Amino acid sequence: MPKIDIDQNRCNKDGLCVMVCPMNVLVQEEQRAIPNVAREKLCISCGHCLAVCPQGAIAHAGVSQEMIRPVLQECLPAPEMLTHLINVRRSVRALKDTPVEKELVEQVIHAARFAPSGHNVQSTEYVVVQDQAMLRQVVRLTAKSLETISGLFGNPLLQPALSWLFRDRYENIGLIAKEFKLLAGMAEAGEDKILHCAPALVVFHARQSAVFAGVNANMAAQNASLMAQSLGLGAFYTGYVVFACEMDNSIPKLLGVPNHHRIYAGLALGHPAVRYTHWIEKEAPKIRWM
Repeated sequence: MPKIDIDQNRCNKDGLCVMVCPMNVLVQEEQRAIPNVAREKLCISCGHCLAVCPQGAIAHAGVSQEMIRPVLQECLPAPEMLTHLINVRRSVRALKDTPVEKELVEQVIHAARFAPSGHNVQSTEYVVVQDQAMLRQVVRLTAKSLETISGLFGNPLLQPALSWLFRDRYENIGLIAKEFKLLAGMAEAGEDKILHCAPALVVFHARQSAVFAGVNANMAAQNASLMAQSLGLGAFYTGYVVFACEMDNSIPKLLGVPNHHRIYAGLALGHPAVRYTHWIEKEAPKIRWM
């Protein structure tokens, strides 16, 4: 069976599928002709052709008819509504210690999985951590890693080399070292400023060899954070945990992440203990029009 099949009796020859195919798999030799499947091996199963065809004339071996859903225009948010959601989204670290309902976490991940991914590889996978003992272990391992890093960054003999190594990421290695040391010390004293005692953690991981694996995961995390906001949940990006995972494999191993995978993003979730009643304007964007 071919991967893509066009029903010649249903096709209205409008060429829309040819216009939207990102890999030029479909070609239309002349106007008002039925498109040909010219480069089937290049198909990335993005579904653009299926989503645009008004006649439902295209069948795809990797996409069942049940997976094709109608766009409900009346359900789409107006631009001002979406803008307001983006404006009011904040990193919420003051969280209640009550569990996050499984249904809400599933909605957050549903939003994440619909994020775009390079070549439609859909590489991002998820680990949801709700076990409190394991969350405390994540904090402990992160703190341990940050303490080790702060020792290296704080070493004046190593700072030139580390400044060069991390030149694209940190302007002031010494300042970062002090911050990491402070966080590690607070965690040792029982004050969690890493996960802020969040009742849930969603980890975004993927095969390191996947196309744009890190970009895909972080786009998924952004989708997830907006859904969390719309659900009334508090959420924040767990940058310290992600950084610790870059330095050693202790946290991925604890969470059962495969050896050939890497943790690229993390989102702490919880019910907010406070509600923000205002949003804050940000600096004007730096734009070059050309």
